[in-house]
Amino acid sequence: MTSLDLPPLLSARYRRAAERVAGLPAALRDDAARVGVVSDFVLGVLERQPDALAERLADPADLDAGTLAARLSLEGLSEAEAMARLRRVRSVEAARLAWRDLTGASSVEQSLADLSTLADALIRSALANAAERLAPRLGVPVDETGEAAPLLVVAMGKLGGRELNFSSDVDLVFLRPDDAVLEGGGDVEGYYRRLAQHLIRLLDQPTDDGYVLRVDTRLRPFGQSGPLVVGVSAFESYLVQHARDWERYAYVKARLVTGERYAPVLFDEILTPYVYRRYLDYGVFDALRHMKRLISQDVTRKDLADDIKLGPGGIREIEFVVQAFQLVRGGRDPLLRTPSLLEALPRLADERGIGHEGVEQLARAYAFLRTVENRLQAMDDRQTHALPADGETRARLAYALGEADWAHFAAGLDRHRRAVEAVFDRVAWDGRGDRAAGADAAFETAIEAWDARDYAALVAGTPLAGREETERQLAALREGSLYRRMDEQSRRRLAAAVVRTIPLAARAANPDAALARVFSVYRAICRRSAYLALLNENPPALERLVTLAAQSALFARQIAEHPLLLDELLDARIFDTPPSRPELAKMLEQRLARAGDDVEARLEAMRQFQRTAVFRVAIADRLGHLPLMKVSDRLTDIAELVLELALDMAWRELTAKHGRPMYGEPPNLREAGFAVIGYGKLGGLELGYASDLDLVFLHDSSGSHQETSGDRPLDNTRFFSRLVQRLIHFLTIQTSSGRLYEVDTRLRPSGRAGLMVASLESFRRYQRTEAWVWEHQALLRSRSLAGSRSIRDAFERERREILVGHVNRARLKEEIAGMRARMRAELSQSRDGEFDLKQDPGGLTDVEFLVDYLVLRHAPEFPALVEYPDNVRQIEALEAAGLVPAERAERLTSAYLALRRRLHELALDERGRVVSAEELADVRAFVTACWEEVFG
Repeated sequence: MTSLDLPPLLSARYRRAAERVAGLPAALRDDAARVGVVSDFVLGVLERQPDALAERLADPADLDAGTLAARLSLEGLSEAEAMARLRRVRSVEAARLAWRDLTGASSVEQSLADLSTLADALIRSALANAAERLAPRLGVPVDETGEAAPLLVVAMGKLGGRELNFSSDVDLVFLRPDDAVLEGGGDVEGYYRRLAQHLIRLLDQPTDDGYVLRVDTRLRPFGQSGPLVVGVSAFESYLVQHARDWERYAYVKARLVTGERYAPVLFDEILTPYVYRRYLDYGVFDALRHMKRLISQDVTRKDLADDIKLGPGGIREIEFVVQAFQLVRGGRDPLLRTPSLLEALPRLADERGIGHEGVEQLARAYAFLRTVENRLQAMDDRQTHALPADGETRARLAYALGEADWAHFAAGLDRHRRAVEAVFDRVAWDGRGDRAAGADAAFETAIEAWDARDYAALVAGTPLAGREETERQLAALREGSLYRRMDEQSRRRLAAAVVRTIPLAARAANPDAALARVFSVYRAICRRSAYLALLNENPPALERLVTLAAQSALFARQIAEHPLLLDELLDARIFDTPPSRPELAKMLEQRLARAGDDVEARLEAMRQFQRTAVFRVAIADRLGHLPLMKVSDRLTDIAELVLELALDMAWRELTAKHGRPMYGEPPNLREAGFAVIGYGKLGGLELGYASDLDLVFLHDSSGSHQETSGDRPLDNTRFFSRLVQRLIHFLTIQTSSGRLYEVDTRLRPSGRAGLMVASLESFRRYQRTEAWVWEHQALLRSRSLAGSRSIRDAFERERREILVGHVNRARLKEEIAGMRARMRAELSQSRDGEFDLKQDPGGLTDVEFLVDYLVLRHAPEFPALVEYPDNVRQIEALEAAGLVPAERAERLTSAYLALRRRLHELALDERGRVVSAEELADVRAFVTACWEEVFG
C-alpha cells in the first residue's frame, strides 16, 4: 500500500476507519486509517487490544524468536488461559505484521519469514503447555539415555519452507522417537497421541478470541486413515513401501519445528535419501505433468480460474517447477536441498535448470503473487486465494497493492501468470518437442513395433531400413536378459528412447556403429531408468549423445561408465564453447561448495569434476573447437587443479593430526615447505587423455630440529612421507567414479631405491653429481606444480643451473642414441606394414629425443633453450638461437603436432597408437631424415 490518493469508492471506508482509530496516538492515526481501508482484521485488533498493538507497532525490528518465546510462556496456565494468551498474542503479532506489510515497512520475503517465526513460536509454546498438563497424569517420555523425548513436529508446505502467509493452514506431521518410554511405564503411543490432540486443540479450536493456527494433518502416513503420531522407524518404512509420487514433492518442504536434535536421523538417514536420488531423477517430470493435469481438471471443475494459488500460472505451478528441479538435481547438488523456494529458485539459474530468464520471470511472479495473497488474506484474516468479484473489494485490493485501479492490477497479474505458464510448459512439455509427442501416431506405431519385436517395421522409412545389422542390434537389446529383468516403467522409457534414437543414428556416417555405441549406454543405464527419462525429456541432449557416440567410441564408453556425464549434454554450449582455465576452476569450486567440509564428499566432487572436465575437453577436441596445443593445456589445467586440491586436503588432514612441520635451530624455527614437481607430459604441458602423472616431491627441512608442532608430533621425514602417501591415495584410489590418474614416482632421485620425498639439497646434489643423462632429459620436461612458493622458485632456479652446467655432454649423443635404440626394440607395438606413431623410427619419440639432444647440447651457450619445458617452445628457441633453420623448425613443429594429433584421434576412438605404414609417410620420412642427420 502506498500513499496513492484514495479512489472515490474507498473514501467512505477511510472516514469510517478514521473514526474507529481516533483514540490512537496521533502518529499512528493516518496510517491506521489507511491500513483500515484494506484490513478489517487489523482494525478489529486495534479496537480489542489497542495498547498492546500500539506498543508492538512502536518496535521497528523484525520479529525476534527469543523475545516472542518469552511473551508466549504458558507455564502454569490452564488450557483456557493458555488458549486465550496464544490467541491474543497471535492476533497482535499478525496485525503488526499485516501493518508492516501494508505500509511497506517490510518486504514480502520478510513478512513470510516473520509469519513463519510466529507460527513456530506458537506451536512450541502450545506443545510445552500441553506436555506440562499431561505430565501429572501420564508422566514424561524419555529416551534410552534418560533425556526427554519430545513430540517431533514436522512442518510441511509453506511453514516448512519458512514462507507462511497470513491465514494459511499449517501442515504438520507428528512423529515420536522409537526409543521413547514413559518414566512411570504406561502406553507411550497413547501419550503421544493425546499430546498431539491437545496441541491441535490449543491451536485450532475457535474461541471468543478467535483461533491460533488452522492445523492440517492429512499429509501424515496413510492420510486421514493413518495414526495421528507415527514412530520414526514406522515413518521410514512407510516412505519406502507405501509413499506416492506427490509425497516426494511434499517432503521437499519438511522442517523440524521441535526436537531439532533428531534432525540428523530424520533428514540424513530417512528423508534426504527418500526425497533426493543420487542420480539425475528426470522421471520426476512424468509426475509433474500428471499433477498438472489433475490440477487443471480441478480448476475446470471448481471454476478456479481466478484462484491465484491453484489457477493457471498461479503459485502452485511455480512451486511445482522449483520442486521438480529440486527432486531432479538435489541428489547431486546439496544446495538445492532446502525447504525454501526463495533459496532454491536462484540456484536453478543455469542451462541445466530453469535458466536465468526463467528464474527471473518466476521470481518476479512469485513475489507479486505472494504479495497479492498476503494482502488478500490480511483483509479479513481469512484463508482465501480467490480474487474478489465486487467492485469495492477489488478497489481495496488494488489500493493495498499500490495499483492505480483494478484494470492496472489485472493487466500486471495477467502478465505474470502468462510468464509462469510459459515457463511451466517449457519445463514440463517443450523439452519433449511438443505436448502431443507421447500421443503422436507415428511415435505410437513405432512403440507398437518395438513391443511386437517387428524390427523391420520399426526402422521402415529410415535409412536403416533393410539393414540386417541394425535389426540384429535391436533384437539383442529388446530380447536380451537385461530387458527381461527390467520393470515395466523402465521398459517404457527404453522403448521411447530407442524410437527417438533410430532417426538420429540413421543420419550418422556409420549408423550401425552409432547405434551400437548408444545402445551400450542404454544397457549401462537401464537399471537407473531416470537417465533414460533424462534423454526422453530432453531431445537436444539425446541428439548430442548420438552425435558424440557417432564421433567416438571413447565418449560412449565414458558415458556408459559414468552416467552422470549425461548431465553435461543438457548444456547447449558443450558443442560450441570449450572450457577455459578460469571456467574449469569455477566448475571445481562450485562442486566443492556443494560438498561442504566432508572429506569423502570433497573427494567425490573432485573425481566428478575431473571426469566432467576431461569429457568436455574431449568433445571440443573431437569437434574441432579446440586446437591440439589447447587440448593439452586444458588437460594439464585439469590435472593441476585436481593435484592442488588433493594436496590441500592431504596437508590439512595431516597438520590437523600432527601440527605443522618445523625445522632449524631452536628457538629460531621455521615452517618447512613442500612442493610437487611434474615431469614428462604433465611437466611439459603436453598431457594426453591417458597420460600418467610423473611426480617428484621435495621439501626444505634441515637442521638439528625437524619435527611437527602438534600434540602428536612426527619427525618431518615421516610427516612428508605420509603426506605423499595420502596425496597419491587421493589421486589413484578406485571408487564408484573410477580412478583419477595413474601416478608414477620413479623419476625421483635414485628411482625406486630413493626416498619418496627428497630434500631440496639432496635433489641438488644428486642431479649435479650422480644423475644419468636420461634423468637430465627428464628434468628438461619438468616444472613445479603445487606447494610452497619458495621451494617451487628454488627448484626452477636449480633446474636451469643443472641443465646448463651439469649435463654430461661428452656422452650425451651416445647415451641418447643408445636409449632410443633400446626403446624402439623393446616398446614398439607395430608389426609388418604398420607404424607405431610413438616408438617406431620417424615417430613422436624421435622428435622428442632429437629436441632433447639439441637443447641439452647447446644449453651452455644458449641458456634460454631450457626456459620452457615443452617441445614446441624449445623448437622455437632452437630456431631463435640459429641452431635450426626456420624452415626446418617449422616442419619439425608441424610433424610433431601431426603425430600428436593423430594419437589424440586414436585415443578418442580407443584404437591404440598403431596405424598403417602408409599413414603419415611424409612426416615419418622427414623426421627420420632429421634423426639420421644428427645421430647418423
